[in-house]
Amino acid sequence: MTEQKEPELPGFLAHPDRTDKILFTALILMGIWSLALIPLRAWLLSHPLIYTLAVGGYTSAVVSGANASVGNGIWWVYLLCSVIGAVKFMPIYWAMGRKWGMEFIDMSLQYMPRAHRFFQRAVRNESPKMYAGTLAFIPLGYLPGPVPNTVVNAVAGLLKIRFPVMLAVNIVSILAVNGLFMWLGFTYGEQVLEVVEVINRYLLWITLGLVALMVFRAWRQNQKKAGA
Repeated sequence: MTEQKEPELPGFLAHPDRTDKILFTALILMGIWSLALIPLRAWLLSHPLIYTLAVGGYTSAVVSGANASVGNGIWWVYLLCSVIGAVKFMPIYWAMGRKWGMEFIDMSLQYMPRAHRFFQRAVRNESPKMYAGTLAFIPLGYLPGPVPNTVVNAVAGLLKIRFPVMLAVNIVSILAVNGLFMWLGFTYGEQVLEVVEVINRYLLWITLGLVALMVFRAWRQNQKKAGA
């Protein structure tokens, strides 16, 4: 029976230089940041300004728009804060794509085969259409859906699209997407806040339950591996 070969580590992990170590540390810290926000989601729903700065996604835009509609804050302050919250990690992903290239795309999309194949083909066929397509995908990354803006920004770095161009396109995209969702929150303010109140009541317990389930599954998998 032939032994299965362990997958090779990407070059930036197998033989990291100083920049690789800095970027990989940043990647770990961003993962910790995301995990730390999970149990805070319920609290953040009641603190829209912090929510926009910490997350900056379309959900925070809806909640902040709803709060602005009842006089709890100024809409354009929320919108600017949501830009800061949404764009804060974009330079790091761009730098990862620039430094690590296709290896980072492979690692990021290893469990998303369709997206992986799409980006592989796109990167291989470098052309003006590819550059335009990458820029066109950026707004989609901030909408609900399967397009990961982290990978799109990394592809832009890989294609050596200039950082000021990427930053400008990201900011305009966030303003457009979050502006739309903020308008929806402002328009249906009271209904949104009622939903937020209900979610606030139960979300923390649901989140803690999901975290406990994840820990239990990881423990079970480790037990099975140890038994094998």
